Amino acid sequence: MCHVSFSMITAPRFPGNRLLRGGIMWVLLLTCQAFLPAQEANSSPVFPVERHEELRQELVYDPPEEEEEVEETDEPWDFNWNFDLSPTTSIVLLLLLLLPLGYLIYRMLGDIEGRKRAKEKVAEAPLSIENIEEEKMVATGVAPSLLRQAEESGRYDVAIRLLYIQLLKELQDAGHIKYRRDFSNRDYRQQLRGSKLLPGFRTVTADYERYWYGKYPVDRLTYRTVHQRFATLNEGIKQSRKFSAHA
Repeated sequence: MCHVSFSMITAPRFPGNRLLRGGIMWVLLLTCQAFLPAQEANSSPVFPVERHEELRQELVYDPPEEEEEVEETDEPWDFNWNFDLSPTTSIVLLLLLLLPLGYLIYRMLGDIEGRKRAKEKVAEAPLSIENIEEEKMVATGVAPSLLRQAEESGRYDVAIRLLYIQLLKELQDAGHIKYRRDFSNRDYRQQLRGSKLLPGFRTVTADYERYWYGKYPVDRLTYRTVHQRFATLNEGIKQSRKFSAHA
């Protein structure tokens, strides 16, 4: 009789120890059965049939199933617009949106009203020819605001007259002419005889007589041309002053 004590059989403890132990038991079992009759093998109290079946079940090795790796995908970011706001928060947000819009509308209406008032002011106080005092203006000079008013109101003939009066002041201050109210334009040309300023003075005097005394229509483009002639002559007067000062 073959007696085997399985408690004395030890195997190293490492992964797969259970499988190795079952294999050793199976080999010993076959060895013992080779020396015993068939009936004794079936009725052996040392190794019953139930234990034999258990060992056979242990020898059946099923490898563990590998888990499939699930590939992670980047989902697009989606902002949830379906959010709930409290009534107070909704009112605050609405005010923050409406305040800049209201301020913009207020500024636009203010600008429109300001331009309207400016036009009404000009209309209420039309430019009067009688207010142009030639002698006083030659002495003190033409106010820039008065010239600008004539230009903005489209009274280009009046603007040309103001330019001519200012020119007489510049000529008198520079010592080129002597102003008198009863002097004519021919008298001023006589005083400028021999001066380099005479050709330019003749040109602007012709413009002045044409559009002021002759009442020829003058548009904005024509006025710009005449204005440039006066500006060129005034610049020549300034240069003559510098030359006289150095002399």
